[in-house]
Amino acid sequence: MSYRHAPRKLAATLAGLLLAGAAAQVALAPTAAAAGTCDFANTLCLWEQPQYGGAGFNATPIGAGGVCVDLVEHGWGERARSAINTSAHTASLFVSDNCTGRPYPIDGKTSVPNLSFLANSVFVAR
Repeated sequence: MSYRHAPRKLAATLAGLLLAGAAAQVALAPTAAAAGTCDFANTLCLWEQPQYGGAGFNATPIGAGGVCVDLVEHGWGERARSAINTSAHTASLFVSDNCTGRPYPIDGKTSVPNLSFLANSVFVAR
């Protein structure tokens, strides 16, 4: 790549990143809180071990309505083993990676210390 093409390539890369982030319509953040706590409002916090242990994954819808999060795409297919839903709305886990089929609901303002469901997507609402 020549120097004179570098600014165009950088601009295209940045535009692609912005579009990718906008399409997701969900805020994702690593879980840094202590086990058994979810310090984010209107969020579904998932952990890879029962009793809220191990690595975590958070999903929060941005704006009104809700969004389907493909957990497989984020490296979390069938990894969730416990969950806390800080939202007032029910979050629904699905076996499919596109939020179709029979849901496994996690009611608002509840926690599940031992999930008995292998989720590949989740629908979170605001």
